[in-house]
Amino acid sequence: MTRKSSLYELSGTEDIVRTIQKQFVNYFRNNGPVLDIGCGRGIFLELLAGAGIEAIGVDRSKESVHLCKQGGWRVEQDDACEYLRRVPDRFGGIFCSHLIEHMPYEDALLLLRLCYAALRPNGVLVVVTPNPEDLAVISEIFWLDPTHIRPYPRLLLKQMLDSVGFAIKKDYQFLGTWRVVGRRSLLAHAFRRLVLGKYFGKQNTFVLAQKELD
Repeated sequence: MTRKSSLYELSGTEDIVRTIQKQFVNYFRNNGPVLDIGCGRGIFLELLAGAGIEAIGVDRSKESVHLCKQGGWRVEQDDACEYLRRVPDRFGGIFCSHLIEHMPYEDALLLLRLCYAALRPNGVLVVVTPNPEDLAVISEIFWLDPTHIRPYPRLLLKQMLDSVGFAIKKDYQFLGTWRVVGRRSLLAHAFRRLVLGKYFGKQNTFVLAQKELD
């Protein structure tokens, strides 16, 4: 499965992507090697390498794999689930950003189950996905990408992770970066956030889960 570019997270320059994704690097310190599922252009692989964290990417897209290899990153061209089946207990961490919304429920549940199997005890999984509680996301932005299949609300995602054996360590919703909003729109964005509260201005869901020792 290839992670598609999110219009509200991954649009724009690579610098914006780095700004958003660099906040996740610390969750993988002392948890290598790390697998980036749907690694795309390899930006998170680059961030991990910069932090001295061993990492490998997997992506179904030939173009994405080519770009990653040009950057010097380790990457496999394969379907995520097929790859995970071959690597039980291999990884200390797995990064899965803006991927599961491109999958039906049963496939997404299978992916999480295979992630659990591919992690070593105490390994961590980070999942980032659109936040359907945000009115701008559920009313328009989510549906602008025709490859999106369904949203995964935070509560459902946590239930899915729990059902395959993960312990939820942290979860929250976030905007990403003000650079996505743009300076000219900041005032309007702040007003909508004040009026609509939790239903506006946090377009992404983050969940950190751990495979605990039995």
